[in-house]
Amino acid sequence: MDQLAQRVGASRSKIYKLENGSQRLTDLWITRLAAALDAAPADFLSAGGPSIPVSHYISAAFSDLASFDMPQPIEQLSPPRRLSRPEDCLACEVHDDSCDGIYPKGSLVILRRTSGLTKPLKPGDRIVVRHYIDNMDDGRVMEILLGHLGRNNAGDLVLLTRSNNRQLPATITIRRAGPPDASLAEAQGKFVPADDAALAGYRPEGDDQAEILGVVAMVIQPEIAA
Repeated sequence: MDQLAQRVGASRSKIYKLENGSQRLTDLWITRLAAALDAAPADFLSAGGPSIPVSHYISAAFSDLASFDMPQPIEQLSPPRRLSRPEDCLACEVHDDSCDGIYPKGSLVILRRTSGLTKPLKPGDRIVVRHYIDNMDDGRVMEILLGHLGRNNAGDLVLLTRSNNRQLPATITIRRAGPPDASLAEAQGKFVPADDAALAGYRPEGDDQAEILGVVAMVIQPEIAA
């Protein structure tokens, strides 16, 4: 480790953080480390198993971001050793205070993709959603938010947010239980049975207001990431 740190021009502690996943493995670091090890960047990433792409910003519509997708080249995170099946994961950076009741700005949130879940989604799960201006078919992303999966009295699937910023709504609709003009009884009847077994086969639909990107698997707090 000392020899590698000397070749790269970094401290031993920096190399240790890159190795254990507490320091972000950026494109610059991949290039420097690969050169020091006389390997191609792709070989370096695959040598220790799959890396996790840090591909989105978690941020509300009122933020200063031009896009909620990270620019290319997307950064890669070395998987923490406690994380199982990193190949099923992606990561997001918390850009603002839209989830400061859960995680502070600067946190790195590692998500298990919905396609890689071994257990069905259930109310109370901590999730990240991509919220659209109209619906998924519209394709225009308004924000990416973190919160808890829930259901309102009408039976709609919703994201329950937790933020001290009053500009952010307390709930964001993910999927309506019925058309806007449906009665409460009709809406509540769409998700059957009432034990939420319908969530076992969750797949985003074109008329959804938001898409569930994944379930929180692990978080690296900013003081650790630094």
